[in-house]
Amino acid sequence: MKRNVYANLNQGMDSFLRVAMTLRRKELEVESMSMSAENCGMHLTINDETTSLEDVINYMRKLHDVSDLKVM
Repeated sequence: MKRNVYANLNQGMDSFLRVAMTLRRKELEVESMSMSAENCGMHLTINDETTSLEDVINYMRKLHDVSDLKVM
């Protein structure tokens, strides 16, 4: 099942790159990733069958660049 995660970012593109590189380093499979420039938000699509949603959320909560997480 695909799950969507939305995160508010503090510093725009710099925060986006830090979050993306952290998820890559942790070898978590993300199906799609996008950023909306007007509100500094990041959208992730994760397949629950291959990647644990809880792991993604836990790693993202540790980052100072992420201010708010919503799972949709």
